[in-house]
Amino acid sequence: MNYSIIIPFYNEEENVSLVNNELINNLKKIEKGDRKFEIIYVDDGSSDKTFDKLKELNSNPYKTLLIRHRINLSQSAALNTGIHNSQYDNLIILDGDLQDNPEELEKMIIEYERGCDMIIGWRKNRKDNFFMKTLPSLIANYLVRLFSKSKVNDHGCAFKIVKKDTIADLTNWGDFHRLLAARLANNGYNIKEIEVKHNKRLHGKSKYGFGRVLKVLVDLIYLNFLKNYKRQSVYFFGQFGIYSFILAFMIFFVMIILRLYYDTSFIETPLPILSVFFLITGLLFIFMGILAQLIIVQQNNSKKDNDNSDQKILFDK
Repeated sequence: MNYSIIIPFYNEEENVSLVNNELINNLKKIEKGDRKFEIIYVDDGSSDKTFDKLKELNSNPYKTLLIRHRINLSQSAALNTGIHNSQYDNLIILDGDLQDNPEELEKMIIEYERGCDMIIGWRKNRKDNFFMKTLPSLIANYLVRLFSKSKVNDHGCAFKIVKKDTIADLTNWGDFHRLLAARLANNGYNIKEIEVKHNKRLHGKSKYGFGRVLKVLVDLIYLNFLKNYKRQSVYFFGQFGIYSFILAFMIFFVMIILRLYYDTSFIETPLPILSVFFLITGLLFIFMGILAQLIIVQQNNSKKDNDNSDQKILFDK
């Protein structure tokens, strides 16, 4: 099998050479005649000297592609760019902070080649601050398991090997990269999890904290909407529109009854305002459903371009 290794970086100037050296040393140990590797480093708009450090890696023994985003987009966008520019059908994904230990590559590849669509690492013994990273991760993983078909313990682990064709059509932005295993599980793919060593961060600062829990919750709500209503969003919004219409006409009917049979004036009551409110709300829901459906159709009919690169440098051996 051939593998494209994708590693996103964001303000990791002190880790670039360390990550590259560890990766190269371990690839040499596991490279076989029927295995080929390419390396794709994506700098997601770093404000430090990360890309300058990457350009110093011109002596790599493997084909190495350097890609730079002009501005910081997101880790998911960086992965999209890497996937878009990858040559091989199997993707290896790691973080650029060296907390994912490249020594674990061999056992992950062996398990992957036994047969599965994705293998993901499980940082059972994390080397992070418990309250700032480990606890939020535990909560986020519980929420993901609760609202998806995935049984994975550590969805936030960036260390993955996955078939390119299983994720090529997935839309990724924000923190969606951390829900890849759940999304594939929801689509019926075979996901394996394997315990991996986790290193303590030596340089730089973590980009994640307790706010991740809220992001995961929002992303899960959106994913469940896509799962149930991607092809019929007009019906999802439309049912709320119909309910609003019914309420509006019920209130209007009450106003007619009060006027005809009880000779009661409803002008000074909130009934006219409520009737108009629910009528307008119903129309808005209908238009939202139509707009959502048009966006989905446009997205499905148009060719996606996930390449946000501003600069590319290829070291081809």
